[in-house]
Amino acid sequence: MNQIVINIDEFQSRAAIIEDGKVVEILIEREEERRINSNIYKGKVANVLPGMESAFVNIGLEKNAFLYVNDLREFEEKYLDGICNSDRPIEDILTVGDEVVVQVLNEPRGTKGARVTTHYTIPGKYLVLMPNNNHIAISKKIKDEEERKRLEELVGELKPENMGVIIRTAAQDKTIFHFEREMEYLVKKWEDIDKKTSTAKIGEVLYKDNGIVATVLRDIFSNDIDELIVDNEEVYWEVIDYINAFSEKTLKTKIKLFTDENKGIFEIYGVEREIENALKEEVRLDCGGYLVIQKTEALISIDVNTGKNTGSYNLEQTVLNTNLEAAREIPRQLRLRNFGGIIIIDFIDMRLEEDKIKVLEELEKNLSKDRIKNNIVHFTDLGLIEMTRKRTGKPLYSYFQERCPMCDGTGKIKSKDATIHEIIAEIKECVKDENIGTIKVILSKKLKVDFKELYFEFVDEYVKNRKKKLLLEENGQNDYSYEIVLMK
Repeated sequence: MNQIVINIDEFQSRAAIIEDGKVVEILIEREEERRINSNIYKGKVANVLPGMESAFVNIGLEKNAFLYVNDLREFEEKYLDGICNSDRPIEDILTVGDEVVVQVLNEPRGTKGARVTTHYTIPGKYLVLMPNNNHIAISKKIKDEEERKRLEELVGELKPENMGVIIRTAAQDKTIFHFEREMEYLVKKWEDIDKKTSTAKIGEVLYKDNGIVATVLRDIFSNDIDELIVDNEEVYWEVIDYINAFSEKTLKTKIKLFTDENKGIFEIYGVEREIENALKEEVRLDCGGYLVIQKTEALISIDVNTGKNTGSYNLEQTVLNTNLEAAREIPRQLRLRNFGGIIIIDFIDMRLEEDKIKVLEELEKNLSKDRIKNNIVHFTDLGLIEMTRKRTGKPLYSYFQERCPMCDGTGKIKSKDATIHEIIAEIKECVKDENIGTIKVILSKKLKVDFKELYFEFVDEYVKNRKKKLLLEENGQNDYSYEIVLMK
């Protein structure tokens, strides 16, 4: 059974997609930090970087957005000097202070600002309007050639001149009635955006992509979903209204209102537990093996291990079984954690070429369920699988974790011995000051025990010889913290 579970409260909106009893995707939108992906802004060029063929654009966010020259071409043609398919360098197109209208491709992450484009797209349930384009594209997931031809002819009659359209997978087998209504809606939305452009202030949002509920209804809710359960009555009726306006009326029978006041909807459907597990680096497999998933600045690394899976057959079969299960679980974890960018998978070494092909086919089959674009590049010479997944929104961990103030993101903290030696070095430096009579070290119990047992006698003697006094005091903390207080 495939389900969508939606949790709404005054602080945040959350949605979980469940396939065959397993949570595969989680969407979160908090009131204080609404997602900006696909928003359209009026911006001003802050800096042009010829060497990087790009520009930084002020769109009113904390960090300037990044605009690559290839994401600018269509804007140049329509709004600047009308040169079609210009190959001019970016410094000949933009100068500091120019005003541009941009759409967010990738949200800010880490030290990087948002990536933006002038290839605008306004998405609907069946169609995506491309105001700066003039061609029709069809989802690759629609395989039937006759259906592709039918859809292209239908939409070709409806689309406005000098605008392009992407026909989405959900459009398959739909009638002109569905497309007429949506095309009218999308064109009207673009006309409203275009009208605002000339009078808008820098940093003003000209178009805001829909919230989580509307996104779920537009992009995910379809006949493949058996149930949509929501725990808020007001949102429940909004969903019903949306279905009446844009989708088949039969979908209404799948929408349910969750009314249990004793337990939360995410707890009942096991979503809270999945979130907790998805924040861990280690993922246990049913066969006894496990994955280690680690994120670095450059890429995501996934290591597959046999663990407790010793197998009941030969070594090759045990390795193959573990790798096959990993190939099923890895795509789910990527969706669940919303990891994107470069991904390197280190499967357990396989000697037989036919086993490698089986694992690769299993991985491809499960990746095909992902609604986010992904691509397996190849098996490297070292036996690693290199793949990519498009970045959309924030990774799951960013809603629940922050950089550790103790280790500063390394995952390691200074050892007890190193900290004690640091304290000793500071004491030696302090005794040089003639105006200091007493040095008080306030430190944690863990540090105090070792310091007193192994080093105190030596350090105390050192301080006394210089006519100073050393005091130790416990701070009540259960860590390696300390403070040195100097007194006359």
